[in-house]
Amino acid sequence: MKTALISAVVLMAVSSSALADVMIDVRNDTSEDCSLAIHARTDKTKWLTQGWYVFASGEEAPIILKDINDLYNVYIYSDCKKSQFAPNVEVKKAWVKTNYKFVDQDPKDKAQGYEEVTFERLTSDKFIIQN
Repeated sequence: MKTALISAVVLMAVSSSALADVMIDVRNDTSEDCSLAIHARTDKTKWLTQGWYVFASGEEAPIILKDINDLYNVYIYSDCKKSQFAPNVEVKKAWVKTNYKFVDQDPKDKAQGYEEVTFERLTSDKFIIQN
């Protein structure tokens, strides 16, 4: 009985760790290099903002988000996309470091070197960068 319980706990730990990552397939359909930033909920009260993922024109590659277990809680920002969003797209504002690669677990509202941008909620595990 004890061995079965230990095996079940180990199996649950392995299963839950397999579900702890989100993979997004990204394709850049623009004629220029584009950068992406991600804003995602890590638990009920905490958010992670990170960037920049750079995609050359025509490039297609995945982004793997560690410790994010729900695609519904992921928002994405592209520096190539115009600020107009479709009426049914849910958006969220967050702060990104303007010139450098970054990973922020604490909000950087109005911090020097940061700007506020509008992220759009992902509705699929595929994201196409378009102008």
